[in-house]
Amino acid sequence: MNKFSIKRLKKVFPRLYATKRLIFEKSSYLYETGWFKSLKKEYPCKRSGEELPWMNYAVIAFLQNRLNRSMRLFEFGSGYSTIFYAKLVDNVIAVEHNAEWFDVITDRLPSNAKVIYHEKIEKSNYCKATNAFNQKFDVIVVDGFDRVNCMLNALSSLKDNGVLILDDSRRASYQEGIDYYERNGFKSLKFEGIKPTGVGLDITTVLYRVDNCFNI
Repeated sequence: MNKFSIKRLKKVFPRLYATKRLIFEKSSYLYETGWFKSLKKEYPCKRSGEELPWMNYAVIAFLQNRLNRSMRLFEFGSGYSTIFYAKLVDNVIAVEHNAEWFDVITDRLPSNAKVIYHEKIEKSNYCKATNAFNQKFDVIVVDGFDRVNCMLNALSSLKDNGVLILDDSRRASYQEGIDYYERNGFKSLKFEGIKPTGVGLDITTVLYRVDNCFNI
């Protein structure tokens, strides 16, 4: 397509022009982030095929730069994210409520990660899972079931400089959990963007105290 045709396409059919660039240009955001690779592989991943959390790309990039090998992380909801975190931190523990998925992901975990199973019952052992360990965590990720109750129970399991990450935080039903942390001296930082294979605007909120392990 010559330059004149491209300019005309941009002017007359801007949506078609944008679609052409996003889909066919190898330097586009969808290629660079691995969005197309995720669509093809049917799991969230980089262009290389390495696993990613099913979170927006902005917060994924942030976590890649802030997580380190001195940290212990707990995750409500397991998956490819568990594998991703295990490559960046010292130790990962996740809790899962889907028995079938629990069996699938357990077989794929590296040695520094494990998943425990609890039934899908609100206000039960699932949301209290962090309290079962004789340790506190640098990072707690809430990306599973019964999220507000998970947040309420997790605060006592965070280190003084610990950080909590709430995915899909634009959902109004999760605001209670955010408000609870802010009342307890936490600040909030939102990351917006699309997820692997997603098309809508997704938001993840990072909750942290002034002195925190992410240095924000």
